[in-house]
Amino acid sequence: MYRPTSTQSSLFEPDVMFPGVLPKDDWSYIFRDKIYPLIDEEKFKYLFKEKGGAPNKSIKLMISILIFMAIEKLTWREAEFQFLRRIDWMIATSTALGDAFIDFTTLFKFYQRLEQDDTAYQFFQELTSLFIIECGVSTKKQRVDSFFMLGWLKILSRYGLFKETIRAFLLALRKHKPGLYEEIKAELSRDYLEKEFDLTEKDKDKANRKISEMARDLYILIAAFENHHQVKHYEGFKTLKKVFEQQCSVTKEEASEPKIEIRKKPVGDKIISSPHNTDAEYTRKRKQTVVGHKAFVTETCDPDNEVQSITDANLETAKHADSKETLKIEERLEDNGTKPEILYGDAGFVNGKTILESAEKDIDLAGPSSGRSQSIENFEQDDRPLDTADFEVRIDDNTKELEVLSCPNKQKPLDQQRRDNGHILVHFERETCSQCSIQDRCPVNIGAKISTLTISEEQYAGAARHQQYMEDSDYRQECGIRAGAESLVNEVANGHGARKSRHRTEKRSRLQLIFASIGCNVKRFIRYQANCVQNQPEMAVV
Repeated sequence: MYRPTSTQSSLFEPDVMFPGVLPKDDWSYIFRDKIYPLIDEEKFKYLFKEKGGAPNKSIKLMISILIFMAIEKLTWREAEFQFLRRIDWMIATSTALGDAFIDFTTLFKFYQRLEQDDTAYQFFQELTSLFIIECGVSTKKQRVDSFFMLGWLKILSRYGLFKETIRAFLLALRKHKPGLYEEIKAELSRDYLEKEFDLTEKDKDKANRKISEMARDLYILIAAFENHHQVKHYEGFKTLKKVFEQQCSVTKEEASEPKIEIRKKPVGDKIISSPHNTDAEYTRKRKQTVVGHKAFVTETCDPDNEVQSITDANLETAKHADSKETLKIEERLEDNGTKPEILYGDAGFVNGKTILESAEKDIDLAGPSSGRSQSIENFEQDDRPLDTADFEVRIDDNTKELEVLSCPNKQKPLDQQRRDNGHILVHFERETCSQCSIQDRCPVNIGAKISTLTISEEQYAGAARHQQYMEDSDYRQECGIRAGAESLVNEVANGHGARKSRHRTEKRSRLQLIFASIGCNVKRFIRYQANCVQNQPEMAVV
């Protein structure tokens, strides 16, 4: 049952019973006076029934402790343990001595409720907006970066994936339907619930043979229970069936047993890497292998700001490209009232398409363009390869459509035609191109009858940005402000516990990132309000 937090103060609050127990500039007083009142319980009361059941624990208290957990990287049990012993936490939450207790399961169940929708993100956004106003933070300049939030599970090979998927399903089946388990157990190639259980096999030939046996076991289990009115709804069975469909194919012939083949590569939009965390995906970045998600964080970066604030945080799958998130970040910032004039990103976020999409929102997406990695020294050489940006073009102010006026050697095109896919085919005279002194460096394709350049507005925008970045040292120096996002990533990921997910679902992992970002903003706000924060060693570390 929903019960609002009482506004009545108590004579047993630590600073009432023991005046001067902490200095008046301690962080706990700043939190109590400036942040605690900003937690609007009305936004969270829908999570609890209006009538019936036991009254809920104070929402303000639970939100505050979740923030403290993010600031100090605490677990649920550690938060329960600390609350009983921390005078600063009691002062920060106006909690009386003797009332400073919260069961870790109560806290976790409240956290679970928060994963239902975007209420936690809305709270983050509202709190951030108030911090920005209070501290006079300019949002005109912002920078963005991403990092991997690692899953808590090890990377499984196909051998380990098959074995653990079957084992997880059989554990649930034995628990709920022991009779069915005993029946199907005899049909399988091995006892998957044996005490000694290994998810690796060093012998490659032996592993391949066992993979084939386990693939058949998967098929047997699917055939046995796909029509069972209860078992087919088990999450473990749904995962088992999806793993089989992604990793194996079945060929059925008349009067013969079905032939099961292992796919060279799994198929599907979201490949399951572990039966315990189906949201986490496997990806590879250079030599780094990851099972988990990708986190995106954005912060203000105006040099005139006395303090910077994180303005956006989001979590996507590990394979999600940075460039696909750029427009979504800008839309969220616009909706939150913190739209920047300039957004700095690295080459992962910046390409021709995102430059034009940002320009439509009146945002200058600054940074090097992706896909062009030649060094400045090579770019300055006279024999460097030419790009579409070396052509003279005109862009219509109204339609934003591009027209090629001449090639790098001043030859004018014969004609140009726009295709349905948005690309423009620009034709030049073949004889002139074949005799041109720079034909080996030019992107124009010399055909049997005519020479053709394929170009688009996106391609030109990316090429033009590349040239600007390579030629203009002042612009490169300006874009250097984005490097500060590396410090932001380190602060959120390592300083506030967002590097490794504590959860099995994407929604809860996103909550973890959001509260890490809230904790980071709260810490920065408190530092801005007080030059010295006592009794919080971890908060004092930059």
